[in-house]
Amino acid sequence: MIHEWRSYRLKPGAAPEYLALLADEGLPLVTRHLPLTGYWLGETGPLNTIHHLWSYADWAEREACRASLATEEAWIKGFIPRAFALVEEQENRFLRLLTSSPAFETILRNRQTIRVAREAGAPLFASACAALVSGFAVPGAIAVWESLSGCSGGPCSLMPRNADPVPVEPFRGVDHIILRPLAFSPL
Repeated sequence: MIHEWRSYRLKPGAAPEYLALLADEGLPLVTRHLPLTGYWLGETGPLNTIHHLWSYADWAEREACRASLATEEAWIKGFIPRAFALVEEQENRFLRLLTSSPAFETILRNRQTIRVAREAGAPLFASACAALVSGFAVPGAIAVWESLSGCSGGPCSLMPRNADPVPVEPFRGVDHIILRPLAFSPL
């Protein structure tokens, strides 16, 4: 499999607008075509940064999915012009799974689920945060990947959601960011 971790740095203060637009309009459009695995807002590290994870069987599936999304008129002419006006910088990396948990395997089996738009009044974010630890394969991680392209620095580990994700041993001294999941995020 190919796991694609995309990070978008938004204009300061634009995250609520971008994420609401995604949850209210973009989500059903993009998930008709791309296999969503996770979606977060960074609470630490570079601020105003959203992270999303897409998991494909292989390169051919990625190419086919992205080509299909390019035919979605409401995405191309509606969502993209409004949402990407809020984006300052994009980064992309391809990852290969080293270890996973039963929870992650279940999410992978259901990765092609089409997500519906957020209902009026529904929260934008999940209540508990996750953490991404770079350069360290953490026991108990939901998933651990190695970078294939886009950046290096050793393995990265996605930790389970936690009501208190502030780092404690053994995370001190390693690259660690707290991720606030969107309410629709599988991870």
